[in-house]
Amino acid sequence: MNRFPYRILFLCIFLPPLCYILTIQGLESYWQRRESERLNRIIVQDQEALYEGRYSLVEEINRNIGKYLSESLKYRLGVRARILVKTGDNRILYPVAELEPGTAGTEDDPLDAAHYMAVATENYRLLNEGLVVSLNLKVAHNSWISNSILLVYLLAAALVLRAFVRRGMRRVEALEADRRAVIERLSGQLDQTRGALKEIEAKQNGYLRRIEHLSKDKEGLSKDVDALLEEMEELETGLQSQKDLKEELEQEALRLREELDRLRAKTRHPRKRQKQAAAAAKRFRVLYKNLTFTERALTGFSGLTGEFQLKAEEVIQHLDRDDSLVSVRRKVFGKGGKMNVLEVDFSYSGRLYYQKDTRGRITVLAIGTKNTQEQDLAYLESIR
Repeated sequence: MNRFPYRILFLCIFLPPLCYILTIQGLESYWQRRESERLNRIIVQDQEALYEGRYSLVEEINRNIGKYLSESLKYRLGVRARILVKTGDNRILYPVAELEPGTAGTEDDPLDAAHYMAVATENYRLLNEGLVVSLNLKVAHNSWISNSILLVYLLAAALVLRAFVRRGMRRVEALEADRRAVIERLSGQLDQTRGALKEIEAKQNGYLRRIEHLSKDKEGLSKDVDALLEEMEELETGLQSQKDLKEELEQEALRLREELDRLRAKTRHPRKRQKQAAAAAKRFRVLYKNLTFTERALTGFSGLTGEFQLKAEEVIQHLDRDDSLVSVRRKVFGKGGKMNVLEVDFSYSGRLYYQKDTRGRITVLAIGTKNTQEQDLAYLESIR
């Protein structure tokens, strides 16, 4: 796939841990507020029993909080809570390591009335002073809750990345299908042009045979010379028109062949073309020591067909030996004026651009065809 979604890949790598951290922090903040309110409601439930002195406030708080923690699902799945219950004078009521013995009676071991009264009085005093509940709640890492959250984000990232990759693959497949359709269409046009060329060649051969036959008849005939001459002129005119049409069709076939080769070259792997350009660079450095080639020229040369490469290399040989042997087609002008670049054509539509410095050193700037002329001229304008 030519355009892999690297940015989406990076986001899918870095966003899940970030979202995981933010989600854990959000859950901790939310549960911190919610659990603080709930603990304030549940720590004291049976005030009537406390005022009667049947058990102490410490027992009530520890029993209620312990029951709540054991029954709540989130504490079993990885939430860790540090709960501290104090009185107004900073006496800790929860947690306590061990309850004081004999602070309250049971049905099996009842207290006397005085002891009940003392416990009830202490409970009443503590409740009137007020209870201070503090809670520090954290979601433990590598627990069921944290691992589930991380897994959800990882699965979401994988699904997003998969969707982008599949969309890119569909786009590439559509482009390849379009290119194949264009290649098939151009191939069909090329076949039609070749068929028309064969028909024209057959007509041309027929005209030649008739001219030859009439020429032989002209030598033995003394009558109707004017009529024969007129017919010969018509045949020669038809032959010339067929030659012109043949040249036009040959140029059209050449253009279609270049377009077909260019489209086929696009479908090839770019590394193959780079290897061809590198091989051409090594060979040119050995053979043509008086010339310098740009990367654009080497890439353009490797993109030509075999016939065009032979014609282009013939021009390169002349430049290396004596540039006066090369017929310059024109001087190239840009938007800002002359660019001091000379253009040479080869094989009908081939184009080669070179530049000669003050010391006589020649640099081949670009090699291409008429189809790549606009891109080549834009390149020359950019390096001017």
